[in-house]
Amino acid sequence: MIKTIKGLIASGRGNPKRLREIIETAKNGDPIVMSDYRYIQNLLESPNSTDVEQPQVTPQPKRDTSLELLRVRLAEGQISIEEFRVLKAALTEEE
Repeated sequence: MIKTIKGLIASGRGNPKRLREIIETAKNGDPIVMSDYRYIQNLLESPNSTDVEQPQVTPQPKRDTSLELLRVRLAEGQISIEEFRVLKAALTEEE
């Protein structure tokens, strides 16, 4: 379940804050409430849906992989949001 949620975060689908909270709940061994479970299921069933409308950016393949890796590292708590923003800016300024 945690791996699935991390995949959603990495793909930019859903609300990252809510998804990270669900991950923390699962890591603590607490049961996931039905509304969160349904939320995840809805995200998985409708692959094009997001909570917040975001402009579609088509990054180059190498950068896209790098950004996905950064999102996963952020979701896992390996980097802070500030570090994420700095690294993302560094990756996208090369254009």
